[in-house]
Amino acid sequence: MLKILYAAANNVNAKIQLSRFLQAMDGKPFIIKVAAYKKSSPKNVSIDWTLDCLLNMFKPEHISVDNHNFVTYYEQVKYYNPDLIISDMEYFTSYIANVLSTTIWQCSSSLINFALPRNYKYDLGVFSKHAHTFNKNPLHVQRLIHILDNSNSNLLYSHFGDHESPPPLLEGFEWIKPYHQVGKASVPCQHNIVAGLNGNNKKILDVLKKFPDSVVFSEFLGEKHTNLLLKDIENEEEYFCNLRNSSVFVCEGQTSFLADAFYNDKHSAVFVNLKDAECIINSTISEKLGLSSAVYQIEDLKFSAKQPIIKDNGHQFLHERIEAL
Repeated sequence: MLKILYAAANNVNAKIQLSRFLQAMDGKPFIIKVAAYKKSSPKNVSIDWTLDCLLNMFKPEHISVDNHNFVTYYEQVKYYNPDLIISDMEYFTSYIANVLSTTIWQCSSSLINFALPRNYKYDLGVFSKHAHTFNKNPLHVQRLIHILDNSNSNLLYSHFGDHESPPPLLEGFEWIKPYHQVGKASVPCQHNIVAGLNGNNKKILDVLKKFPDSVVFSEFLGEKHTNLLLKDIENEEEYFCNLRNSSVFVCEGQTSFLADAFYNDKHSAVFVNLKDAECIINSTISEKLGLSSAVYQIEDLKFSAKQPIIKDNGHQFLHERIEAL
C-alpha cells in the first residue's frame, strides 16, 4: 500500500487545500500522514506532526535545520519511510525528502509566483505596484528555488489552467485542478452577496453590512453583526449552494475561493489581501482574464459582471495523479 506524507505550508491558504485533499483521499487504499503548522491545520483533522516547533520562537522567519526538533522530525519521517511526499512548498519536509532521496511533488497554489514567465508577471504590473510584498530576503527566495529544482514534479494548484486562455507556464511546471464542488440551483440558497474569508476581516465585514442579505462563510463565528449572517465554512454543502445562487461572490484573492467562484460560474469581487503575494498575483490575473473585479471602495462592488468562461483542459486532480502511479 502506497505511503504518503503530505506537508502543508505555514500559511492560511494551505488549510483549505489540505482539507479538501484529505476528503478526496478518504476511503482510498493509501496510508497518509500529515505534517502542518497551526495556521494550516484544518479543524477536526488529525495532524501527525505539528511543524511550528521547528521554527525559532523569537524569529519565526529564520529557517534553520540546526535544531533538535528537526532531528526528531527527520528520524520519524525516515522511520515512516513514505513512498511519496507531497509538499505545499514546505521547506523542512522538502529538505528531508532530498536527503532521503524520496519522490517529492510540490503541489501548491503558491507556485503561481514561480511558474509564470517573467515577462508575463511584469506585464501584470505586480512588481511595480506591490514591491513591498515581493521584495523578499534573497536567501528565502533561493531556498524556494532550490526546493523546486530538486522536486520530481511542480504542480500549480490553480483554476487558471481551465480558462479558455490560461496563462503560460515555464518548463517544469504543470497545472493541477483545484478541489471544488458545483452547487445546485436552489431558491432557499439565494442570497445577494456571499463571501468566503480565511480570517475575520473587519474592513470587509463593515462593507458587506451596508448591503442587504449578505452571508459570510468563515471559521470565526463568535461575533454578532447587524445585517450580516455568519456561517461555518466547514459546512461545504451549504457554502457551495449559497455561492452558486448568489449575485456576487466576495473574497481576498485566495486560490481556493477564486476557484470555487470560477467553477460555479460566478464573478468575484476581490478585496485584495495586499500582504499576500499569492492573493495579489491571483487577483491581477483574474481581473486580466475577466474573472473578477478588484474592490478598493464600496462603489467598486459590482453585481452585473460577466460570468467566467470555463474550458476543461484535461488537467487532473491531485488524487487522480496519485492513482495513476
